[in-house]
Amino acid sequence: MPETMTTLLRMPITNVFGQGDYSVTLHLGSEKSPVNLLLDTGSSTLVVKSSAYQANLDQKLTASSAVQEVNYGVGGWNGPVIYTSINIHEHCHESEHPQNIAKSPSMNLTDAPVAVVHSAQQGKTFGDADGILGLAYHHLNKSFDFSDYFIEHNITPALSYPWPFSDEISEDLASFKKLMWKYPEHDVTTYFTLLEEQQLSANKFAFYSKRSAIHINKVNSSKANKTPADELAKDPLNKGLLILGGGEEQSDLYQGEFQSIKVSHDIYYNVDLKSVQVGTNVPITAPPLEQKHLKGYFTNAIIDTGAGAIVLTAEIYQQVITDLIAYSASFTECLAPFKEMSGQLTGIDVGELTLSEWPTIYFNFVSQPATTTKAEKIVQLSCTPETYWQINTPNYGKACFRLLSQLPQWPNQSIIGLPLLNNYYVVFDRSVDNTGVIKFAQQQ
Repeated sequence: MPETMTTLLRMPITNVFGQGDYSVTLHLGSEKSPVNLLLDTGSSTLVVKSSAYQANLDQKLTASSAVQEVNYGVGGWNGPVIYTSINIHEHCHESEHPQNIAKSPSMNLTDAPVAVVHSAQQGKTFGDADGILGLAYHHLNKSFDFSDYFIEHNITPALSYPWPFSDEISEDLASFKKLMWKYPEHDVTTYFTLLEEQQLSANKFAFYSKRSAIHINKVNSSKANKTPADELAKDPLNKGLLILGGGEEQSDLYQGEFQSIKVSHDIYYNVDLKSVQVGTNVPITAPPLEQKHLKGYFTNAIIDTGAGAIVLTAEIYQQVITDLIAYSASFTECLAPFKEMSGQLTGIDVGELTLSEWPTIYFNFVSQPATTTKAEKIVQLSCTPETYWQINTPNYGKACFRLLSQLPQWPNQSIIGLPLLNNYYVVFDRSVDNTGVIKFAQQQ
């Protein structure tokens, strides 16, 4: 039997809607509503705000009895699961003529599950984007079948869309989550798995980015922080690429050989971090994940395109800061404002920084676990001062430090976000060895 031909799409992405996180434009339903969705390898659900997608006009919509609730650590939401079509076009800008969109290379998913937000915590869960495109694996895409609930409460039709719950029941997300767990889990196939199952895409994608915070140039800075997103998106530093169904063939985006890190568990993109090294200092050992967290989090690090910072465990973070200050006591004043998250909103004056004086920070990961016949193999990736510091953000002439200490109640797991990924062209190849590998090559 001849092999099915899959499509490869090279999609433009931008960081202006996600406050530094990158988003891609997809088109939903019969109306092909354009939605900007954050690219997140740290979650698995395709979720869209109801204000961006007019479900009531979608003639391809099929309701279900399933509901979802997701908490991201910062922000969360709940809502119904519906099924509709998703159109993915290689050049999908709202300003393009519909005839041009129709002629561009595309993937067209049918009966794809989409969660529609009803209630959301902390209004900036999605930044200025319209939702999230979760690119992780099946385990994180839990939903629950409320058929029995609807029968018990005489709700007809027994469907989650239109949303049948009162605000009193649904707006307290913690209480609603407890209610959900009383009902059976409902299987929802993740977006990228669906692309592969419908034989539209090879089981891989690649990610190319330059920054972890929006770049503000001198012209835009004169507009008193009211620069339209469309203007910011024209800045080359605020652009990137998502390659669906490919990676290594995009030779104009990288140079040299790829280095591969094994994905240890297909929950998040779970990896094993061995150590972090500040310049020529002694490497800081990254302890294994605590036993009590193994069942839910699996390893001591994840690779997360949806994280605008590198979030280190408290102990590693503190030692990194100590090691940086050991390079120069003058670094102390630069770093002090970033002990609090509020420092990201103001930054420091660029004139206080001389990036050439700051060391590269190295991250050492397990590439190949030890076996009875082979020794453990380690891959070292570099995070340069130009990426762990972001210049001209949150305004022109300002700078922000993009390493953070672990979140409250988070396990001893480091979240390896954009400041490291910005140094590389990154291929997420899910087809290798059951759980996949992540390949890194120097950007061209």
